[in-house]
Amino acid sequence: METTLRVSGMHCTSCAALIEDAIGEIPGAKTLSVDHAGGTVVVAHDSEATLEAIRQAIRSEGFTV
Repeated sequence: METTLRVSGMHCTSCAALIEDAIGEIPGAKTLSVDHAGGTVVVAHDSEATLEAIRQAIRSEGFTV
């Protein structure tokens, strides 16, 4: 499954890296792309990785989903 999330608070490539690392720690989830300028994150995930877990991982880094 592929999901696109709107994320605010990203300013640079370091922000994108924080999000990629946070999502990478979730079993069954993989970041496909992060567009800090456009405010989108595209994630591939299976049923093991819930959208809420992905949203929470992004929020834990200080961003708004």
